[in-house]
Amino acid sequence: MKIIKIGFVLSALSLFLLSCKTTAQTSSSIKSISFTHTFGRGGTTSITATADSLESVARGGRTQEFPNISKKIVKKDWEKLVSGINLDVLDKTQSGERRGVYDGPDEIFRVITAEKEYEIYNVPVESAGYKQLEKLKTELNNLLPQYK
Repeated sequence: MKIIKIGFVLSALSLFLLSCKTTAQTSSSIKSISFTHTFGRGGTTSITATADSLESVARGGRTQEFPNISKKIVKKDWEKLVSGINLDVLDKTQSGERRGVYDGPDEIFRVITAEKEYEIYNVPVESAGYKQLEKLKTELNNLLPQYK
Protein backbone atom coordinates (compact mmCIF):
# COMPACT_ATOMS: atom_id res chain seq x y z
CA MET A 1 0.00 0.00 0.00
CA LYS A 2 2.85 2.37 0.86
CA ILE A 3 4.51 1.75 -2.52
CA ILE A 4 1.30 2.63 -4.37
CA LYS A 5 1.00 5.92 -2.44
CA ILE A 6 4.63 6.84 -3.13
CA GLY A 7 4.20 5.94 -6.82
CA PHE A 8 1.07 8.08 -7.03
CA VAL A 9 2.75 11.06 -5.37
CA LEU A 10 5.83 10.80 -7.61
CA SER A 11 3.75 10.51 -10.79
CA ALA A 12 1.60 13.49 -9.76
CA LEU A 13 4.71 15.53 -8.99
CA SER A 14 6.36 14.65 -12.31
CA LEU A 15 3.16 15.45 -14.21
CA PHE A 16 3.00 18.83 -12.47
CA LEU A 17 6.63 19.63 -13.28
CA LEU A 18 6.24 18.63 -16.92
CA SER A 19 3.14 20.76 -17.38
CA CYS A 20 4.72 23.94 -15.96
CA LYS A 21 5.79 26.58 -18.46
CA THR A 22 9.11 28.12 -17.64
CA THR A 23 10.41 31.40 -18.97
CA ALA A 24 12.86 29.52 -21.17
CA GLN A 25 10.07 27.47 -22.74
CA THR A 26 7.95 30.55 -23.34
CA SER A 27 10.74 32.70 -24.72
CA SER A 28 12.05 29.93 -26.98
CA SER A 29 8.73 29.98 -28.80
CA ILE A 30 9.44 33.55 -29.97
CA LYS A 31 10.25 33.51 -33.69
CA SER A 32 10.86 37.20 -34.36
CA ILE A 33 10.80 40.64 -32.78
CA SER A 34 10.46 43.90 -34.65
CA PHE A 35 10.17 47.57 -33.86
CA THR A 36 9.00 50.05 -36.48
CA HIS A 37 9.02 53.81 -36.08
CA THR A 38 7.06 55.82 -38.63
CA PHE A 39 7.58 59.54 -39.08
CA GLY A 40 4.24 60.39 -40.64
CA ARG A 41 5.05 61.28 -44.23
CA GLY A 42 8.76 61.62 -43.36
CA GLY A 43 9.62 57.94 -43.67
CA THR A 44 9.98 54.86 -41.54
CA THR A 45 12.68 52.87 -39.74
CA SER A 46 12.40 49.22 -38.84
CA ILE A 47 14.53 46.77 -36.84
CA THR A 48 13.75 43.04 -37.04
CA ALA A 49 15.54 40.35 -35.05
CA THR A 50 15.17 36.59 -35.40
CA ALA A 51 17.16 33.78 -33.81
CA ASP A 52 19.72 33.99 -36.61
CA SER A 53 19.56 37.49 -38.13
CA LEU A 54 19.29 41.19 -37.44
CA GLU A 55 17.93 43.52 -40.11
CA SER A 56 17.31 47.23 -40.11
CA VAL A 57 15.73 49.20 -42.92
CA ALA A 58 15.17 52.92 -43.38
CA ARG A 59 12.89 54.49 -45.97
CA GLY A 60 12.04 58.12 -46.53
CA GLY A 61 13.42 61.59 -45.95
CA ARG A 62 14.07 61.71 -42.20
CA THR A 63 16.06 58.50 -42.07
CA GLN A 64 19.45 59.29 -43.61
CA GLU A 65 21.37 58.54 -40.39
CA PHE A 66 19.65 55.22 -39.72
CA PRO A 67 21.81 52.25 -40.84
CA ASN A 68 20.55 49.61 -43.29
CA ILE A 69 21.86 46.32 -41.91
CA SER A 70 21.36 42.65 -42.69
CA LYS A 71 23.68 40.53 -40.54
CA LYS A 72 23.82 37.30 -38.63
CA ILE A 73 22.99 37.85 -34.95
CA VAL A 74 25.07 36.42 -32.12
CA LYS A 75 23.11 33.86 -30.10
CA LYS A 76 23.89 35.72 -26.86
CA ASP A 77 22.28 38.91 -28.22
CA TRP A 78 19.14 37.03 -29.32
CA GLU A 79 18.83 35.35 -25.91
CA LYS A 80 19.17 38.73 -24.20
CA LEU A 81 16.35 40.18 -26.33
CA VAL A 82 14.06 37.21 -25.81
CA SER A 83 14.70 36.86 -22.09
CA GLY A 84 13.31 40.35 -21.47
CA ILE A 85 9.92 39.51 -23.00
CA ASN A 86 7.13 38.21 -20.81
CA LEU A 87 4.34 36.99 -23.08
CA ASP A 88 1.79 37.08 -20.25
CA VAL A 89 2.42 40.82 -19.90
CA LEU A 90 2.16 41.28 -23.69
CA ASP A 91 -1.30 39.68 -23.57
CA LYS A 92 -2.39 42.42 -21.16
CA THR A 93 -0.71 45.30 -23.04
CA GLN A 94 -3.08 47.76 -24.68
CA SER A 95 -2.33 49.57 -27.92
CA GLY A 96 -2.71 53.32 -28.12
CA GLU A 97 -4.28 55.23 -30.97
CA ARG A 98 -2.81 54.84 -34.41
CA ARG A 99 -1.77 58.18 -35.83
CA GLY A 100 -1.14 57.17 -39.41
CA VAL A 101 0.52 59.07 -42.20
CA TYR A 102 -0.96 62.51 -41.54
CA ASP A 103 -1.30 62.70 -37.75
CA GLY A 104 2.28 62.00 -36.72
CA PRO A 105 4.69 59.23 -35.75
CA ASP A 106 3.76 55.70 -34.73
CA GLU A 107 5.78 53.15 -32.76
CA ILE A 108 4.83 49.59 -33.69
CA PHE A 109 6.07 46.51 -31.81
CA ARG A 110 5.59 43.10 -33.39
CA VAL A 111 6.41 39.85 -31.57
CA ILE A 112 5.74 36.61 -33.41
CA THR A 113 5.61 33.34 -31.49
CA ALA A 114 4.80 29.82 -32.58
CA GLU A 115 1.23 30.28 -31.31
CA LYS A 116 0.39 33.95 -31.74
CA GLU A 117 1.38 37.28 -33.30
CA TYR A 118 1.39 40.40 -31.13
CA GLU A 119 1.16 43.78 -32.84
CA ILE A 120 1.07 46.73 -30.48
CA TYR A 121 0.85 50.39 -31.55
CA ASN A 122 1.91 53.44 -29.51
CA VAL A 123 1.92 51.84 -26.07
CA PRO A 124 0.50 54.23 -23.45
CA VAL A 125 2.70 54.83 -20.40
CA GLU A 126 0.05 53.40 -18.08
CA SER A 127 -0.26 50.16 -20.07
CA ALA A 128 0.94 46.88 -18.53
CA GLY A 129 3.78 46.25 -20.97
CA TYR A 130 5.08 49.81 -21.41
CA LYS A 131 8.34 49.33 -19.47
CA GLN A 132 9.02 45.97 -21.09
CA LEU A 133 8.55 47.34 -24.62
CA GLU A 134 10.58 50.49 -23.94
CA LYS A 135 13.43 48.29 -22.73
CA LEU A 136 13.08 46.13 -25.85
CA LYS A 137 13.21 49.23 -28.07
CA THR A 138 16.36 50.43 -26.32
CA GLU A 139 18.04 47.03 -26.62
CA LEU A 140 17.22 46.78 -30.34
CA ASN A 141 18.55 50.29 -31.01
CA ASN A 142 21.70 49.54 -28.99
CA LEU A 143 22.40 46.44 -31.10
CA LEU A 144 22.64 48.39 -34.36
CA PRO A 145 26.07 49.99 -33.77
CA GLN A 146 27.52 46.56 -32.89
CA TYR A 147 26.41 45.08 -36.23
CA LYS A 148 27.35 47.93 -38.61
